[in-house]
Amino acid sequence: MLLPDIRWWNELALEHLETSLSRRITTVEDVNKQLAEIKNIPGWSGDAADAAQRRFADTSDQLTDEAAALAAVRTSTTQSRAAVAHLKTTLSTIDRRAAENGLEVWDNGHVTIADKPGAPDPAAVESLRLELIDAAHAVMRQADDIIADAAAVLNKAADGTIDDGGATDTAAAATAGATQGGLTAPAPPENATPEQNSAYWNALSDQQRREVIEQHPEWVGNRDGIPSAARHEANINRIDDERARLLLERDRLKRDIEESLFDNPSWDDDVERVETKLSDLDSLEDTLRKYPLDPDNPNAGARLMLLDMQSGDKGMAAIAIGDPDNAQHIAVTTPGVSTTMPSLDGMAGEALALQQETQRQLELAGRPDEPVATIAWLGYEPPADIGIDAANRSRAEAGAPRLASFFEGLDAASNRPDPHITALGHSYGSVTTALALRESGAGGPVDDAVFYGSPGVMAHDEPDLGLPQGRAYVMRAPDDPITFADHFGVFGPDPVTTNLEQLSVGEATTPDGVHREDSNGHSEYPRPSANGELRTAAYNMAVVIAGLPHLAVR
Repeated sequence: MLLPDIRWWNELALEHLETSLSRRITTVEDVNKQLAEIKNIPGWSGDAADAAQRRFADTSDQLTDEAAALAAVRTSTTQSRAAVAHLKTTLSTIDRRAAENGLEVWDNGHVTIADKPGAPDPAAVESLRLELIDAAHAVMRQADDIIADAAAVLNKAADGTIDDGGATDTAAAATAGATQGGLTAPAPPENATPEQNSAYWNALSDQQRREVIEQHPEWVGNRDGIPSAARHEANINRIDDERARLLLERDRLKRDIEESLFDNPSWDDDVERVETKLSDLDSLEDTLRKYPLDPDNPNAGARLMLLDMQSGDKGMAAIAIGDPDNAQHIAVTTPGVSTTMPSLDGMAGEALALQQETQRQLELAGRPDEPVATIAWLGYEPPADIGIDAANRSRAEAGAPRLASFFEGLDAASNRPDPHITALGHSYGSVTTALALRESGAGGPVDDAVFYGSPGVMAHDEPDLGLPQGRAYVMRAPDDPITFADHFGVFGPDPVTTNLEQLSVGEATTPDGVHREDSNGHSEYPRPSANGELRTAAYNMAVVIAGLPHLAVR
């Protein structure tokens, strides 16, 4: 379906059809009631009455079939009208954004710079142009899906294949038929970019979104570019299914071991792997219960933005504190060696403390209306310990494309024109973060990066990471053993010897007047000190996240 057809789609005609169908259903119900009343006339008996009542029964059966078919078509019409209205609103927004930026939307969904005076710089609008193309194509695909669904219902009604569910009256038949006339939600496009995923979701009607979350949560739970609230709900819906799948797998493995005539040590390892994932799910649910969502405060509570119990040897997940879709400032922390799903409990607490400190710094700066979201991202498998895996970049190289996609998804799903995104990388996670930034390249969604306790980030200065000058920061405690982790330059030059901005982790009174403790060892950077205040290192992270780097302690 071309875009002009969508713009001129006649919602009023659908509304009139819906009204007409409702009247027809009422008429059918009235006729059926009258037939039932005629059958019960006192004294009407004999062969003629029996024959008439048999004909009435046949007619009643036909009426229940008709009521089911009419109700199915009415449901299809009602949902189509709502979906069309949503599509037209979405397309109107695409047209408006294009016009405001000197772009033109063609009938086939292509978007070009308008041939008019005052044309914009192509480079300045290229990102928006590609975004609008994705959005327009998603609208067209959704329009085709609406037509296909409506045609399927009409054909079933015409063929007499709408089932009345064995109803004995027209009201029950209409109820049964109505369940067979709904629009189905299309699956998201395969191998889609985060921008295409966002366009797919935006084109769906509210009813279709509910269907996806409730019936196909696996479609969107881990799909970058989908709003965080939808991902959270979908992933919560998936937990029980994942647990059931893992229990079946564990029982099968144990049964195979018991029935086998040979001893295979790897089978025990497989059982342990599955049992660890089951324990991971329990730990994850405990963490989510600690940080419940608050309907009255979207900036509170934890959102499960990633749940992957299948693609690796270990479970993977990401937890957001706050609402990334509406936050002006978003931080994503990528951890390092030996981090597992149970570690997310501590990381969620650190994310909450960091969110609150960042919000406090914004309030002190007179910018209280800029919400903050902080995310603990374990979307890859870090090395299990300080060993061969930790001495090379293979784990980081495997995780970097996933992290880069996650960054892009935050940007695509945001309701802000340009959210301020900060990447935080700790230990081996700084390597993964650096590779993800290089994957996105210059002009990517990340604005700032902070590397702490890092063995190296393969960079001498910010452009090596695709970041503007002065937007990448390094922190390291003097006694952090990571100093001795890379003797062969596997991870590039020692970060504290590069041109990246060097921030302090020492004891200091920060510009807000708070006396803060220093960080020691490899893990204290984001953790509060004994008095509950964040250390200098975490304060520095907070002011960078807030877009207030001039307040950082060098």
